[in-house]
Amino acid sequence: MVNALTGKFLHITDIHLDLDYSEGSDPKELCHRGKGKAGPLGAVGTKCDSSPALVKKTFDFIGKKFSDVDFVIYTGDSARHDRDDKFPRTMKNVINEQKIVVDHFKDIFDSNYPVIGNNDVEPHNSCEENDQQFQNIASVWEPLKLNTSSHGFQRGGYFYEDVVPGKLRTIHTNTLHFYKDNKKSKADCKSSKGMGTAHLKWLQQVLDESREQGYSVYILAHIPPTSKKGKAYYTDDCLQGYLELLGTYKDTVVGHFAGHYNNDILSAIVEDGGKYSQLSALKKKKTIQRNSLKKNNFIMPLFNTPSVIPTFNPSVRVFEYETQGTDQYPVGTILDWRQYYLNLDDNGQDYELEYQASELFKINHFDGKGIEQVFTLMMDNQAVHKEYLDHVTVNTDDDDSDDD
Repeated sequence: MVNALTGKFLHITDIHLDLDYSEGSDPKELCHRGKGKAGPLGAVGTKCDSSPALVKKTFDFIGKKFSDVDFVIYTGDSARHDRDDKFPRTMKNVINEQKIVVDHFKDIFDSNYPVIGNNDVEPHNSCEENDQQFQNIASVWEPLKLNTSSHGFQRGGYFYEDVVPGKLRTIHTNTLHFYKDNKKSKADCKSSKGMGTAHLKWLQQVLDESREQGYSVYILAHIPPTSKKGKAYYTDDCLQGYLELLGTYKDTVVGHFAGHYNNDILSAIVEDGGKYSQLSALKKKKTIQRNSLKKNNFIMPLFNTPSVIPTFNPSVRVFEYETQGTDQYPVGTILDWRQYYLNLDDNGQDYELEYQASELFKINHFDGKGIEQVFTLMMDNQAVHKEYLDHVTVNTDDDDSDDD
């Protein structure tokens, strides 16, 4: 990396650009036709995807404010959903929308690191071993100069990048191979020949290599292990294998970043009696119990950045991270983040700061111990917990979201 590190990176997710979005159309018709209240920047709290105007405004904002970040992680889903039975999307739609998103990134940033989302393939949720779509996506991503010529990407759509040479590596998973709804590969982590098994084996190999080489690792995933309601997205065997890898390599993995379910939800990998699980601060009620804190050893945080698509108010996040490393805090340890959002209930004048994590949670290192302190604070302080719940839906009153 030629430029001096700023210690900041951008996380953006779930853009869902809809080139057929029609201003003034009916949100009940998915903002494609009819007369209604679909504004130029989208219809917040509906099933409509992102308008081109919203996507442009988002990139204009980050271009003006964050062009100096060290790198960008993008956890997938550039294309619109296939929700409109009267206007089904095509492979051409999927490719064109991904190309436009890549061009937006390339116009601003030298270093952008994406993953494949479940709506970046056609049909959605579907891919298999050596899928031709991986080559199609590699062609779309070619301007980003990524490591997509690797055998892992050709076979399964996963790869890794050295974002800070000698210090920090990103591992780009393809969580469709773990996903219950992928009917092509069947998300098989039980069979020795399953694509889920192959992906876990590859992930372990890269983690072994990274540990030996002294790298800290960020794992990037589109679909997180569990949903916003705490239910597993992955098949049982894939979920168990994935969480065990995160726990086993806790000395190497310093951050896990995902998107998919649009909400801003904090989770943690915890260990109890040698078994690893995910514990989330869920949104509808206070689920953090003191006995959970007592019996679990907190391993690492899992960060879910909310989306650009206006299921809730559109948002982007900027993380601060440790660039030098100490005995206590290795390179890549998350120090803070700032969440920015576009208040569409206020006509979406411009993106503004929603909250700063260190101010809300009163800590300055978000590692395993840090996330335990966050959970303890939310359990003991009702005001902090209430503010967290407001941020779960990006200060949007409507709480009806889809996890896709």
